[in-house]
Amino acid sequence: MTAPEARPGGLDSNIRGLLVLGAAVIVGILLLASWGDDGGSTVDASGSTPSTTVDTSNLGSTTTAADAATTTTAPPSDHTPSEVSVIVLNGSGQAGAAATSSQNVGGAGYTMLTPGNAPTNIDSTTVYYADGYESDAIAVAQVLGKGTDAVKPLSDASLGGAEGDANVVVILGADTPPVDSGATGSSTTTTTTG
Repeated sequence: MTAPEARPGGLDSNIRGLLVLGAAVIVGILLLASWGDDGGSTVDASGSTPSTTVDTSNLGSTTTAADAATTTTAPPSDHTPSEVSVIVLNGSGQAGAAATSSQNVGGAGYTMLTPGNAPTNIDSTTVYYADGYESDAIAVAQVLGKGTDAVKPLSDASLGGAEGDANVVVILGADTPPVDSGATGSSTTTTTTG
């Protein structure tokens, strides 16, 4: 038997096989290192025991930017809107603002209590919630075009009983849009003939 002839300028088939095997091992290692990597975690194997660090900074919020406005999705509620009683109190100084806002919130299916006046006028609209109704208050704030920064626990409010039995209390502030007097249907005209 004779040994295979070496090709001029070529590599022996054993060497080529080893190079292909080495390349396959390197590709396999790279694939295993990046498998399951979602871009949010890093593996630090510099010590004797590997550890994983996960970036959780974006896990707590569900905000989406759209056309320079920020909208926040309310967490799911244990209540349907019809199970949540809401009262709107006017602290804006505008006549009819509570009635108009009450109609808007009621249009979303909430059980509305009779609107009234807040004990004092305030600058920014605030939505207060009773225990267990935070997600409902966030949803009501969204109906009014407000963010989660306008939502606070009812225990933070000093309403002197104006909240009644409401689960969610809206106090309209000076930031409330102007009320269209024709939209409320509550204006009356008295004419005297003489």
